[in-house]
Order: sequence, then structure tokens, then C-alpha cells
Amino acid sequence: MKKFTFVVAAMALCVNVGFAQTFRSMNGSNDFETISMKRVDNSNVKKIGLNRSAREFGFSKMNQGNIAKKPAQTAILETPVALSATNVSDYYFVANWELVSGADGYIVEAYRNYETTVDTTYCALYEDFYYVTESDEYLTTEGYLYNCYRYDWYLVNAKQGDKSIIFPKTTDAGTSLLETPFLDLAIEGEESGSLKLSIVAEGAVDDLLGIGCYYYESENAQKPVESYLGELKFDATTLRVLINLEDIPYREGVVFYFVTMNEFENSSDITIREIMLDQPVKAGTKFDKYYGFKPILGEYTSCPVFTMERNTGIEGVSDNFYYGVYAVSVNMAAGEITDQSEMSNEIIVGESSAVEGIQASNDKIFVHDNLHVVLEKPATIAVYNMAGVLVMSVEGVEGENEIALPAAGAYIVKAGNTVAKVMK
Repeated sequence: MKKFTFVVAAMALCVNVGFAQTFRSMNGSNDFETISMKRVDNSNVKKIGLNRSAREFGFSKMNQGNIAKKPAQTAILETPVALSATNVSDYYFVANWELVSGADGYIVEAYRNYETTVDTTYCALYEDFYYVTESDEYLTTEGYLYNCYRYDWYLVNAKQGDKSIIFPKTTDAGTSLLETPFLDLAIEGEESGSLKLSIVAEGAVDDLLGIGCYYYESENAQKPVESYLGELKFDATTLRVLINLEDIPYREGVVFYFVTMNEFENSSDITIREIMLDQPVKAGTKFDKYYGFKPILGEYTSCPVFTMERNTGIEGVSDNFYYGVYAVSVNMAAGEITDQSEMSNEIIVGESSAVEGIQASNDKIFVHDNLHVVLEKPATIAVYNMAGVLVMSVEGVEGENEIALPAAGAYIVKAGNTVAKVMK
């Protein structure tokens, strides 16, 4: 049975329903300085000396190796029934399913189906760290970031700041590192190509931030193929740069990393606030790719999924997501998934499900002095802070429910199938 020590924590935190705050288009990045970088093999990589044994890429399916593989025996848990997605937008949807008796939690797997008849670009990754939980302590070893738009960011010898990641100017370990999730950049017929990477960061003038990428050549590879792209130099205290990356492998399981080293002799901490990656695609390109997963622990029947990469509004482009759900049993003491059901029926986001159960909702959520929730029928009302932490839960009655929020600020409220952001 597969160990999953970090997944248990992720399950407890992942009910972070919310909405992207600062998502922008590459086309609107005129205030970004533009530079070019080309990957260089076997340069400063050896000096970085990173241990990535915890992040070996599973070729069978991206990221699924980080969850848990179904045990060899027949699953005891019933297969969930997935229901239509709700709260669908260009960057977000809520996956829904029916409760499975005896399940300790669920795993939602999302997939992306893309096709274009025109030359264009699509956003392969976006993160502004809006939902990371701020911490006072620097990580001394390594850890995963759970409250990001895409699960499985990886952080070493750094800390989470206010909507940011902070690298110390020096560290006893010598290196601070932020890695993206494994990205599927594979396009049929193309082995390598260009990407556009934008970064917003803060630091002292003349400070340096290193950038690199790596991937595993085969399922049995012990070490990744790694390329160090070079350093960005701060010409001002705020760095806003659009990088043309050349000769990047178009394949599954590519990771980009951002690094500082004591050898840089930086004079202050470096704060990373935004990372965005665009990939050009030619007319006729089509693919069906695994996107990622969301684990959730408890008797929930819905889960938010961020699709920051979705390309919409471009004539000739079809960009759709679909998902399925697994039910799981969890041994919390051992940190194991002990049983995992078969995958549910697949749901195309934005289309009606053949399964009845999710109907259009006329529920209303608003704030007037207190929180007001008007329900068509009784439902649980859950209130989350902007870090995705549940701050209160009440059983709502049919009609109007008035609830006193704990303090001034922004909240995400989920009532039945309706999700809304409110401000007190």
C-alpha cells in the first residue's frame, strides 16, 4: 500500500473554495521587461546539488504517483456517482458527487481536452500564491504547498509569505528552492520548442534569482535531465520580466525551478509573487491530457478545482475540462490509503450530467451587516477564510439564514451547490 504522508495534510486543507484574484493575460504584459534564455546542460546544476528523491515522476499518469495506487485486491468501496460541475468559470469549477458509505475521503482527478484550428498560445501554468498560508518560520528541509491553484508545488529552505514565497538572503543549507508541479508540455510531432515565462518578484538591486528546468527521460531513470537557464538580476527593487525560453523539451513531466544560493551574495530576501507560463501551439494541435488531482478528507460531496490555464474566447479554440472521482479509505495513524474505489463516471465541465441530482440553484448569498443566506431547501452553510480554512459551519434552514461573521474581511461561503465570495 502506498504511503502518502503529505497527502493526509493536503486533504485536510484542500477545501479552499475561492476565486483567482489577479489572473492576467500575457497579452497585457507591456510593462514587463523582455529577455531571452536558452537552456544550458551541465553548468551550474552541479553547484546547486538538490536532492529530488521525493519528486520522482510517474509516467503512468502525471502526479498520480503522489496520491496512492489502488491496492491489488478488489476495492471494497462503492464507485462514486459524479454529478454535474457547478460554479463554472474560465478559471474554476466545483466538482460534485454523491456520498459513498464508509468512505473517509475522495480524490478528484481532472483532465484537459484541447484543440485549436489557429496558431495561438495557451497558459500552461499560472500562480500568484494568493491562497498560500503565511508562515513565520523558514522550512529547513522540504515541503509541498497545498493552497495553490495547482497542487504539488515544492519548496525547500524558504517560507510562505503574504501572497508570496520568500527566499532568505543566506541559508545554512546554501540553497533555497521553489519548484513548479510536473507539467505536461508534450505536443505530438514536436520534441522541443519555446515558452514564455513571466515572473514578478521583489528584492534588492543587483540581487540574483536563478532559473532552471528538469525532466526524467524514462520511467526507470534514477536522475533527471537538468538544465540551468541562468540568473535574473534585479535592476530595481521590483522585477517584472517576460522571458523567452528557447529549446525547452516538449514532453511530460517537465519541472521549472527558481533558486537562490549563498554564492549569489544577495543583500536581502527575495520575494516571488507571480509565475506564469505560456506555450505556443500551432493550428491543428489537439491533445487530451491528465491535469491534476484534488484530495479531500471527510464527508464532503463537492470540491473546488482551479483551471487557471483554460483558453476561452478565442475563435477556433476548444478548451474543455472533465473529471472523475475516487472514494478512499484512510488509515490516518499509518498514513496510508487502505482502499480506493473504481473511478466514477466522467463529467464534462459545463455540460449537464446524465445523472440527476444537481439542479440550477436559486440560493442567494450576500452580506448586510451580517451574512445572509437564502436557501431553497435546508443545506449546510460553510464559511472559509481566504486561506481555505473552515471558520464555521451551520445547518441552514429553508428560507433566510442570518449568520454573524467572526471578523471583518473576505470569506468564501458555500451553501448547497452555491459558492460565493463575500466581504464584511
